[in-house]
Amino acid sequence: MGSPDRSETELDRRASALVENFDRDYPAYQYAFVNFLVDHLADLSRAYRGDFQQIVILAIIGQRWLNLVRNMQTGEVPGPAEISISASRLADVTGIPRETVRRKLALMQGKGWVTQGTNGNWSLVIDEDSKDLPVRRDHAEFDRRARRRVARLVAMLEKIGRPTSG
Repeated sequence: MGSPDRSETELDRRASALVENFDRDYPAYQYAFVNFLVDHLADLSRAYRGDFQQIVILAIIGQRWLNLVRNMQTGEVPGPAEISISASRLADVTGIPRETVRRKLALMQGKGWVTQGTNGNWSLVIDEDSKDLPVRRDHAEFDRRARRRVARLVAMLEKIGRPTSG
């Protein structure tokens, strides 16, 4: 691994300063975080009828796609192994039994959200005509609420994280 670039170093410095400020006003920080977390988890629970295993599996597959998009913006194109993931690897990463992972994948495949490649690995479905993700389209309302929750959390944390004057 090479040395961190300047933006990572600046990010680490800013994160350290924020942690100090969060420590200073821990009750406000903890309230903001727990408020966000509870609202988000409750919304997820309603959207998935309590099926948190499906949420975790979909999130891991989604991370692969997000990493692809992020890397393509910097000119790096990841290989197939970085874009998709096997059911066995999902089971290992999540601690969810393999058969349960396979059932959840089949459920999401039936919804048109994930697909199994010829190598047996799983990835998100991309609509060839619109270049959109059916899972994103189906989650549009939830995603809107989530972005609002995250924005509110960031606003609260920014307020807490401001350096004290004096």
